[in-house]
Amino acid sequence: MGLVLKERAEARAQRLTTASWVEREAAGCEFKDERLGRPFCKLLAQTGSDMGQSIPLVCQDWANT
Repeated sequence: MGLVLKERAEARAQRLTTASWVEREAAGCEFKDERLGRPFCKLLAQTGSDMGQSIPLVCQDWANT
């Protein structure tokens, strides 16, 4: 049980680190429409989690791309 909790804590820490990185990178961005910021951050997080891959591969399908 302790191992499962440790794995969950590590996964949570990884998500927080990624979120913080995305927020820091996107902090200086200015969009004409504020609604564009959320999809941009999502795309940035996806590409950051799978460096070196193409955007369609990272997004997993054309609809998300």
